[in-house]
Amino acid sequence: MVSIEENELLTRVGPGTPMGELFRRYWIPAVLSEEIPEPDCPPVRTKLLCEDLVAFRDSQGRPGLLAENCSHRRASLFYGRNEECGLRCIYHGWKYDIDGTVLETPAEPAESMIRHHVKHTAYPCREVNGIIWTYMGPTELVPPLPDYPWITLPRDRVDVGSKFFLECNWLQCLEGDNDSIHSAYLHFRQRPARDGQQRAGRESADAGNWRRNPATVDFDINRWGVRAWTRYPIDDDRVFVRTNTFVMPCVGNTPRGRSDVNEAIHTIYQVPADDYSNLRYDFEVYWDQTTDGSYSRQQRKEVTMPGFKKIMNLQNNYLIDRGRQKSGELYCGIDAGNHTQDACVTETMGPITDRTQEHLGVSDGHLIELRKYLLSALSLMQEGKDPPGIFRNPEENKIGNFLHMVTASVPRGKEYRDLLLTV
Repeated sequence: MVSIEENELLTRVGPGTPMGELFRRYWIPAVLSEEIPEPDCPPVRTKLLCEDLVAFRDSQGRPGLLAENCSHRRASLFYGRNEECGLRCIYHGWKYDIDGTVLETPAEPAESMIRHHVKHTAYPCREVNGIIWTYMGPTELVPPLPDYPWITLPRDRVDVGSKFFLECNWLQCLEGDNDSIHSAYLHFRQRPARDGQQRAGRESADAGNWRRNPATVDFDINRWGVRAWTRYPIDDDRVFVRTNTFVMPCVGNTPRGRSDVNEAIHTIYQVPADDYSNLRYDFEVYWDQTTDGSYSRQQRKEVTMPGFKKIMNLQNNYLIDRGRQKSGELYCGIDAGNHTQDACVTETMGPITDRTQEHLGVSDGHLIELRKYLLSALSLMQEGKDPPGIFRNPEENKIGNFLHMVTASVPRGKEYRDLLLTV
């Protein structure tokens, strides 16, 4: 059981909090590239780790991320003029480049030195595969981008979905992504889903056959995160094996593809906006083939409201269909993709769930290990060491097959970890 103190430690992410400082040691998604599609386009608001920010693309196409409030009189830079390689405040004309350097203070005397003494809060950005990544920690500790396939593979193998605004704390979302057992319940439907959801529908339909058989879970723990091996008994001769893998700081990964061919990874980032809301980013990452974009097209149909809010949401009870729930056609009664179904259970836990009231079982092993891992990472950081998943030596910064996924039926008694040798 998590104590009150540990729950506070794990969930609070503002400046100066332990978990907030841990997040600030990593590169995290700031905005989708498409939100700032071209040079000198309008800036966009975002909120990360309890900080109000604006993202923009300068005249050379370089992305920047600045504190939203002008360093002069605190007016919002969201309304700023994006021009001539800088963002200019509309109040008194102060202009900032992507590094936070004050380029101009036109209302001041020509001899004024104020612009040389003020440095606006700005965070470095890197644009890779449809995402603007940012680092918000100490400048002397900026790490290299990690060796994650959604960063290192070619753009045409990474299908970036929409992002989702979630009305709850980041950790309950992350724990859901790394809970393999719930797929056999929450996402179960009697027939394959339509269009781009067919693959997920087949997987959840198969999972429904195993709901009657208790699963067992084993773990691999290393310097990147925690991989769970969930095994469902099928019959006297076979076991179904499926992996879920957590990597630092806020990433869940599940397999995609037929049971005999692990074609892709489904990757989810749960990025805290603040203590009570969260931004979810989904990727489909293909090892050896290009993507046709069907995943992102399907996912975006469920996010058409301003601010990346879901059509089915907390306010409209996720449009739950009690008739289809009762008939068994939809186990949860919510006719949506996994991301919206996930949101229903995580958002209804409350803005920050009280983990002291949980009653955990054997099937919760992965989230127990995940919490222990995060607490250990906090301890390493507080000792002045790099937390897990940060490697400054290029040879160490190679994740290897830790992110290769498994979903397969195997004979009982077979060493299921050998399946990684075939992918």
